[in-house]
Amino acid sequence: MTAQTSPKFSRAVASIAGAAFGIGLAVSAMTQPAQAGGPLPYDAPSPPPNISVAMLYNQFASATSFYTQHGTKLGHTRIQTDVPILRLVHTFSPIDGMAWGMQVIAPYVSFLGNQRVGGANLSHQGGFAEPQLSAFIYPVNNPAEDETAVLAYFVSPPSGSYNPAIALNASTNNWVNNLEIGFTHKIFGQAKGRRLDLQVWADGYVYGDTNVSSGVHLKTDPVGQLIVYAPYYFHPQTAGYIGLSFEKTFGGKVSLVDAAGTSDTGNRTNFTRIGVVAGSFLSPTIFGQAQLATDVQARGGARNDIIFLAQIGKVF
Repeated sequence: MTAQTSPKFSRAVASIAGAAFGIGLAVSAMTQPAQAGGPLPYDAPSPPPNISVAMLYNQFASATSFYTQHGTKLGHTRIQTDVPILRLVHTFSPIDGMAWGMQVIAPYVSFLGNQRVGGANLSHQGGFAEPQLSAFIYPVNNPAEDETAVLAYFVSPPSGSYNPAIALNASTNNWVNNLEIGFTHKIFGQAKGRRLDLQVWADGYVYGDTNVSSGVHLKTDPVGQLIVYAPYYFHPQTAGYIGLSFEKTFGGKVSLVDAAGTSDTGNRTNFTRIGVVAGSFLSPTIFGQAQLATDVQARGGARNDIIFLAQIGKVF
């Protein structure tokens, strides 16, 4: 790294410079499949049985600053990604009255232009991130009160595009296990009419090790994630809504483990994000959603100035 980086950051990156991996993990909040294709407000209602839904997302993210785990800002940063995501969902006949289904999410990561942190140019390689394979069930479904609860489990095998000699990869080449709980309830209004909902999504991520070279691997601590939506449904006929979003992640300390022992790389998955979100059904079987957000805090990674996500879906 150049002299523009802080001494603590330089030591952290230098410890794994041979693998060119330090900053690659630090921007994982933008590229990790665990973050791609996450829940949006239309994921909260219990779906009908025996249907299929195909969704296409596109997420653009741009960061011009990078923060160490201690809060030191590194300017002269440019990290831009464009991530198209394909998501396929199928539901089955209810189990004891509970709707359930399975899904697969496949993100593809593209890095746009030159990438740099602290003035240092970074090598980068796009490609498919790890796919997410998932099953979900709705143990609570009370349409009269506009109240639902959903449990979902996701597993991502280490099958994405990865090269340990590249600083920024499309994937981090490790197993990811994700348990998600979502809950929604009407704050005021009518369940089938104009109303304000509160949606809370809580996720826990557990990561396998990333093999860098013989006898060297990276260990990632678990990550917690909280997502809150407050959508106001102003047009019940099309489920048209607009609302606010809040996201907080914490944890994800990444350590280098080799023959010399364990050392902290300085990488974290720790950021706070706020935004606006909106959606509507364009026809009885076609819907769209969009989100515009920004990071207001980051530690151990890139701070995004803008994240724009657009989704279009079709029910079959």
